[in-house]
Amino acid sequence: MTIRYLAREGEQIATLARRFGLSRQTVYNHLARATAAPAPTSRRPSALDAFRDYLRRRLESFDLPAPVLLRELRARGYTGGLTILRDAMRPLKAEQIRRVTERFETLPGRQAQADWGECGTITSGGETTKLYLFVLVLGYSRMCFARFTTSTKQPALFRCLQGAFDALGIPAELLVDNMKQCVDRHDVATRTVHWAPAFLDFAEHYGVQPLASPPYWPRVKGKVERGVGYVKHSFLEGRSFTDLGDLNAQLTHWLATVANQRVHGTTKAVPAVRFAEEQAVLRATTLVPAYDTRPIELRVAALDCHVSYHGVRYSVAPIAAGHTVTVRASGEQIGDVVTLLLGAQIVGTHRRRASGTPDVTLPEHATAIRLLTRGQSAAARRPGQHRPHFLQAPLAGPPIETQDTLDAIRRLAPAVETRALALYDELYEAVA
Repeated sequence: MTIRYLAREGEQIATLARRFGLSRQTVYNHLARATAAPAPTSRRPSALDAFRDYLRRRLESFDLPAPVLLRELRARGYTGGLTILRDAMRPLKAEQIRRVTERFETLPGRQAQADWGECGTITSGGETTKLYLFVLVLGYSRMCFARFTTSTKQPALFRCLQGAFDALGIPAELLVDNMKQCVDRHDVATRTVHWAPAFLDFAEHYGVQPLASPPYWPRVKGKVERGVGYVKHSFLEGRSFTDLGDLNAQLTHWLATVANQRVHGTTKAVPAVRFAEEQAVLRATTLVPAYDTRPIELRVAALDCHVSYHGVRYSVAPIAAGHTVTVRASGEQIGDVVTLLLGAQIVGTHRRRASGTPDVTLPEHATAIRLLTRGQSAAARRPGQHRPHFLQAPLAGPPIETQDTLDAIRRLAPAVETRALALYDELYEAVA
């Protein structure tokens, strides 16, 4: 009715199309109708009508793509195409996602959501590496913890989660997506999540119930998805910093003064204010023993008392030479602590160096190696070599005490014929 009225008042078709967000042809169609409302049309039967109940049941249980459902329906007699199926699936998936999203609106202390984001590259320790962003958001208060890293491996994830628990508290549930650090695989038939053993051990240590969002449903963990985007665009965009430590220090200050002090768009409340209510329900990490997040790697110590680790040879105490030692690094950054253990005994503690650095030998190890090898030649220290023992007789003649030995040698020596020298002269003349 408004379109018809404005057209009579002289409005241009293009102006009406822009004003109402319609195409110009649609405006023409409205003006061409005899009445304001289009005449009702009868709905034609669809080839999918007989399968809508089956389609709804499958989408309520699993997030299946259209090609998979098309094969299932074809096996049941469906003769329609993929486009009709996708049009029918769209509202059903939207309804299911809405239900799942509403189900994860949680009470105080109930749930936290964690996720990663990629942020380009950074120069760290003279090397160019990828820069990642870890974000954890509490479901009730929307209180946010974030940290930049150069790795998304399990040890890095555990350190970030541990930092979040230290700063905010331990929730009852932790919702993650299908990151390989946490989830080995989803069993679609039984709707069972097969967790990575190390992540399950970490969750059990802190008494957290792990939850995994269904594959390809990012809205299930929409709180942290929005949190990752918020940190990227509101904090990192246009920022300058010197190194990773400086970047994380600025991030911590920004979280405390900006992100957690703003009025949240969904809750219409300040996260720090709601966190004061939620904090009383969260468990403190002081009640739980610290979890050792350092990865475990095994190396064989060479006989020169050095262990090769990520392109650098680090010294160990001589007691570890030739034995398998355990390497535990506190992180993957240059300068992080690398601890070498023989059983439970620490045989070396170093700061991580850049790949290609010459042998790193601690002064106490160098002294111990010199004392151990003093007086030994290189050939004697070489594995597989044996130093023979022998007695050299003087050139002046055999000693008196060896006369019996010389007599025995004469008895055992082969007989030699004695000839006159004249015989050899005759032979020489005959040949000449």
